Amino acid sequence: MLDVLAAAALAATLTASPPAARPEPVPLDLTQTVVVEGGTSRVAPEVERLAGRRVRAVGFMVRMEEPSPAAFYLARQPKDADESGGGTADLPLDAVRVEVPWLPRDVPFVPGPVEVVGTLEVGRREDALGRVSWIRIVMERPAPGAGAPSSPPRKRGGRNTTRGEST
Repeated sequence: MLDVLAAAALAATLTASPPAARPEPVPLDLTQTVVVEGGTSRVAPEVERLAGRRVRAVGFMVRMEEPSPAAFYLARQPKDADESGGGTADLPLDAVRVEVPWLPRDVPFVPGPVEVVGTLEVGRREDALGRVSWIRIVMERPAPGAGAPSSPPRKRGGRNTTRGEST
């Protein structure tokens, strides 16, 4: 009886499909993340539908006076945020928080366009510094051999990438 069970388990293992490849990331257009109606803003329905999915966004890191540990903001245009007294009120409406959970320190500022790939989260969340975000990308860890995960984003083909890819 044991041999039959072992044979069945081996057959199941050998005939199982290989693990599914990760889906290609869906492009996240930073110009389409927020809808403004009647003087109020809200997350665009198209973005809400992408929650939990793998996305790719290209934009510019917002230079913050007080960076968040293991996180930064990505906007469609270069921006320096003046947080004096206003917290993140100086951020553009379309700014998306990018969380880098595998980096236990401030993310070094990278000038110029950067590309981020990760899982999209939608909904109100407050960080340890009291900063509230409604749209977040939890950035993927770079692939093994693609560079040290603690290194800042690098230049690749005329643009910076936060994915840690080889150049």
